[in-house]
Amino acid sequence: MKEAKNNNISMKVISVVIAVLIWLLVANINDPVRTERFTDVPVKIINEQALTDQGYAYEVTEGSEVTIIAKGKSSILRNMSESDFEVVADFSKLSKVNAIPIDVSAKKYDDQLELSLGTVNTMKISIDEIVSISLPVDIVVKGDVAEGYAVGNMTGTPNLVRVTGPENLLSDAKEIRAEVDIDGISHDITANSKPILYDEDGRVITSNQIQLDTNTIDVSIALWKTKKVPVRLNYTGKPAKGYELVSFDYEPKEIVVAAPDDVLETLEYISLPNVSIAGQTEDYEKDVDLTQENLLPEDVILADDTKDVKIRANIEPIVTQKLTFSSNDITIKGKGKYKVTFDNENEYVVSVDGAESRVKELSIGEFEPWINLTNLESGEHEVTVHMKKLDGITINSTAKIKVTMDE
Repeated sequence: MKEAKNNNISMKVISVVIAVLIWLLVANINDPVRTERFTDVPVKIINEQALTDQGYAYEVTEGSEVTIIAKGKSSILRNMSESDFEVVADFSKLSKVNAIPIDVSAKKYDDQLELSLGTVNTMKISIDEIVSISLPVDIVVKGDVAEGYAVGNMTGTPNLVRVTGPENLLSDAKEIRAEVDIDGISHDITANSKPILYDEDGRVITSNQIQLDTNTIDVSIALWKTKKVPVRLNYTGKPAKGYELVSFDYEPKEIVVAAPDDVLETLEYISLPNVSIAGQTEDYEKDVDLTQENLLPEDVILADDTKDVKIRANIEPIVTQKLTFSSNDITIKGKGKYKVTFDNENEYVVSVDGAESRVKELSIGEFEPWINLTNLESGEHEVTVHMKKLDGITINSTAKIKVTMDE
């Protein structure tokens, strides 16, 4: 009986062990262990003051997101997402090669999971010194004001903004822009604008590591009335010897300007500095930039698309031309009752000087040659052929001809 009792206890122990094994087997079959990958999990940075308090800024070059490999029971993993993990880069652990180890843990079931990271398990950063610079404020208007008006004075307060941030981000910083919508307005306005940082290429510089000493630019814009006024411009001097000014012109002859009312009322024209053509031997061309400082009167601005005045002076060499004519080309004045005959019915010659293009186109008819026989008696006479004066033409010599006057 005692032996049977002992055998019964052994059987009970064996039965319990078998039952546990069966339970574990069933549990694993119903809730197996598996591996799950969670990608693009953001890494939280802590203790960054360990770097920033030393006057440095940083930029993450690698490790802002990681892949988590989690091993555990299916019943646990199937209900987990990226938000169930805590992924941390502690800047107090920054190494000499600017790398920070990344630690991962689960917010729940951490003791029931095996966690590891993918190929990226450290955060790498670049470090830069923090600098401060002052940049001017440029007011940028958008839209078009009402017809008959133009944007006059524009002021921004403050007109300088102090910018603090990493040196590499601010090395190309150029200006702060404050944008204001003026479309359709016909009166002075004030507005608040958010300052925006731009680089030398006109691109916006944005970073949460950049700080401005103000969040608002107070902008005041004055509108001025417009007016169309003549442009006055002349030349001084003469071309080189042997050359002549054929024409002098400029465009536009009128421009649209804007100014305060008291200035606009008395403004009759815009006078530009004279242009010197002294000593020129060829055509002269020049563009006068109307946006130059002090070229327009004080408080007068351009109010249309005109930005310059184009000047052209045509200068040509002086050449000599001989023109031939006959008695048929000569008008006789004061012959009275007399019959006039010419001793030489052949050609006569007149020599003239002038600009090349003008002289080449001359004809004797433009000079209207004539002789004056007033107060002359019958007989033979030598008279001078008179010529009409033409602008830009010098008559060097005129013909003398012999005529006979008979009753």
